Amino acid sequence: MGVAGAGSEELLMNPVFLGWEEPVIGHTAKWLLANFEDLSEVRVVVRGSRAGRRLLEKLAVEADRQKRPLFLPKIATIARIVDELFTGPSGLLPAAPELTQKLAWMDALCRLPQEKKSKLFQTREGVGRNGQPALLLAQRLLTLRNELGGEEVSFAEVARVMSEKMPEAPEIEAERWELLEEVFGEVRNILRKAGWMDPAERRAVLAEKGTPQQVQVVLAGVVEIRPIFMKMLERLSRPPQVLVFAPESQRDGFDEMGRLRPEFWAKRKAGLESGQIHAVVRSADQAEKLAQMAKSWPGATLAVADEKAVAGIREALREEGMESHWAEGRKMREGRVASFLRAVADYVSRKPGEAPAWQSAALLMRHPDGMGVWIKASEVLDEYAERNVPEKMDPPSGSLAADWAKKLANRIGLEPTEESASGHAQKVSDMLVRIYGEMEVNLDLPSGRMMRDSLQKIRKVVAELVALKLPHLEKVRTADFLRMVLAEMEDEQVPEPARAGAVEMVGWLELAEEDSPSVAIASFHEGSVPKSVTADEFLPGHVRELLEVNDNQQRLARDAYALAVVLGTRAKKRGIVGMVVPSFNPAGDPVKPSRLLLAGLKGKELAARVLALTEKEEREKKPATVDRGGGFGDVAAGQEKIDRVSVTAFRDYLKSPRFFYFQSVLGLKAVEDEPGELSPAGFGSLIHRVVGAFGKDKKIRESVDEKEIFEFLKGELDRQTRERFGDQPKAAVGWQLELAEERLEAFARVQARERAEGWQIVVAEEEKGKEGRAEFELKDTKGRVLLVHGRPDRMDWNEKQKRWRVVDVKTSSEPKNPDRAHCEAGGTWCDLQMPLYRELAPKVLKEGVWDPEKCDLVYFHLPKDGEKAAVSKPMDGDLVQRALDKAKEVAADILDGKWKDIGELDPEQTSETFMALCGQAGIPREIAEEEVAE
Repeated sequence: MGVAGAGSEELLMNPVFLGWEEPVIGHTAKWLLANFEDLSEVRVVVRGSRAGRRLLEKLAVEADRQKRPLFLPKIATIARIVDELFTGPSGLLPAAPELTQKLAWMDALCRLPQEKKSKLFQTREGVGRNGQPALLLAQRLLTLRNELGGEEVSFAEVARVMSEKMPEAPEIEAERWELLEEVFGEVRNILRKAGWMDPAERRAVLAEKGTPQQVQVVLAGVVEIRPIFMKMLERLSRPPQVLVFAPESQRDGFDEMGRLRPEFWAKRKAGLESGQIHAVVRSADQAEKLAQMAKSWPGATLAVADEKAVAGIREALREEGMESHWAEGRKMREGRVASFLRAVADYVSRKPGEAPAWQSAALLMRHPDGMGVWIKASEVLDEYAERNVPEKMDPPSGSLAADWAKKLANRIGLEPTEESASGHAQKVSDMLVRIYGEMEVNLDLPSGRMMRDSLQKIRKVVAELVALKLPHLEKVRTADFLRMVLAEMEDEQVPEPARAGAVEMVGWLELAEEDSPSVAIASFHEGSVPKSVTADEFLPGHVRELLEVNDNQQRLARDAYALAVVLGTRAKKRGIVGMVVPSFNPAGDPVKPSRLLLAGLKGKELAARVLALTEKEEREKKPATVDRGGGFGDVAAGQEKIDRVSVTAFRDYLKSPRFFYFQSVLGLKAVEDEPGELSPAGFGSLIHRVVGAFGKDKKIRESVDEKEIFEFLKGELDRQTRERFGDQPKAAVGWQLELAEERLEAFARVQARERAEGWQIVVAEEEKGKEGRAEFELKDTKGRVLLVHGRPDRMDWNEKQKRWRVVDVKTSSEPKNPDRAHCEAGGTWCDLQMPLYRELAPKVLKEGVWDPEKCDLVYFHLPKDGEKAAVSKPMDGDLVQRALDKAKEVAADILDGKWKDIGELDPEQTSETFMALCGQAGIPREIAEEEVAE
């Protein structure tokens, strides 16, 4: 090793603090070239692969500037480099690849008796258990093993800690960890028989008995090093050289190996100025603000802490005429090939000889690689579904639908059989050649590269499965084989090629290593910065703290340090930093500002910062007809009129008269074959149906026993789920059902209390179905009549209080009281549902003494957080009357046929079909590019 400018002893004496005067990657490149004449024997450890690529680029540029030869070092993350630093003792088995480990876990789990398996996972009887296939359970346990193995913590050690330090924990928790140790022992045996070894155990052997190579390791800004890696680094013949991306003044924040000291970063003041913080309301406001920043700051880099916000931000940039480059690329799961393979797996998820489920067959037939290129196929499907409402794809022989079903079966060529992995491999390969073999692909387009890379990955995974000699692969169902392939390829990233002039977008933690002078950070809120782990079924936050395993304090320190680097390298007018803090995440859930925004502040500074975070910037309302990536304009409304509407249609009119026209006047509906799982709307509808069945049963609805009510609800949930999805639904359904159970358990608790307080169900929505709907005459402001029909979820009577109440069940994530749900703080009407239900009430009852003045309008909240489940306060009486007055105004507009206004539609709540008809969505950018290219 040649060293210029310093002797090796001086080089290795202390960690080197590079400071923040210039971008850290460029500074690292200069330091390496200044201290090593020949870098070929140097191993540079970086935090991530992107940092490694950028360091190579900077080394090349700097060496060229210095007019000196460049002998490149090996640059990689610590997990990739550390194994190569040692030669193992004789007979040491190689580390098992991830797929081999996953299948070994799967095999071990399949051998485990069900009574033991139920201790590992909170599996439900029947449908729920089938909804969590062994493959996904194996993936979860492998992830857990890798995390604990890197920390040198065994499952048995966790069991011991649970017993000694958490005596209040249920005894089954320690038993569960002891059982995991038992299962891992079986995994170890399976791997050994196949000629492999668990990677963490192999590293432990290398650290103790391996022979280290004679190379110099440089740790470049690596602030998190797991214990197993520390042990290996400590055994190197040459101590690692540590480069710290911080000035000497921050020395107390690091140990001698450059790792963060969490207590220092938890107390450190971030150094933010109020002008750098931009508080907004919703994700759409955030996207627009970032687009404004990117336009005002040429060459700016945008960092996104919540990946779910990326799509909206890119859309906002496009609307401003700017292209973007997302450094993370796209996951293969988003591509056409993966969606096709998922559809095929669902299609063959059935017993031999059984007809495929309608949803899965219809989805596959509409897929462009199924039968979707033939318009006739979709027409036949629509006609058949309209007439039959089928559950299975088993149309009568000789019908058009039967002909197309046969064509689909022949095109796919796979049956629900059980055979070896090699047998499935050949058939799957034949299918892919048949579908994609003659297809012309434009590799200049993202879709073309996605297709090529996806097919190459599938071929690689299939070959690996065939080569593995594991018992589980000797007899596999077709659907399981396909899902094994999907599990290995779906999360693979397909990088986007860089585009000249495009706005660079990176993940939050990658921003510290970027050198753009101007940066903007999106989604700077709790849950994203820092990420917290509290609901992990195996390692919740408090258990992580006891084990000192990647806990929330360590995450907080990591993010505080990253923010310090971003701010420090752009301080003293070296650059600009802006961070956008929304009040709601892309899913619509409320979020709190990141605690880093308040770190170290006291007194007046703290008060000023809190005030700044409450002053929200809201986007200007844009014209609704927006060109979104080559889309269509809005479709004009006709002259048709209507004189009868549903209660819920008033909400549609208030948000968009044009949407109301398409849905309620023309009777259009989006044709969607739900792919064997529940959409958000379907999830809410399922809970409504189960709760409705409870209200229909006149015996159980009188119960005040929480457990009795919950048992009925669980049974009804299982019955309805089996009826819809069969006995082997997808894994996603299993998890959705567990969430549904949690909400139903909360319902049982509140319902038992309400009945005990005298509230008796008199009418339930499911009691008479559609034929039980009622209607009344609503007179508009001109005295004309609009017929309004509907039926509330339920009506209750309280004999003690001599009061009625109309109840609507709400399953939205966060509860909102009826007043705010109907009329916003600024006076904007969003809904008229509950007051209109009150007008319908006497028609629904048909008998009994009715007094509208003795009727409350309430919500039965079943939110994500079960502790918040409750019956809301009644709607304000004055607001009810104002709502009825507003209903008369809306009725007049409906009778006059006023459909022109588009209003503002929420893309999260509105079908893409209707968004397009209203001019608020169009052809996806990728498709538009392909059409231009052609």
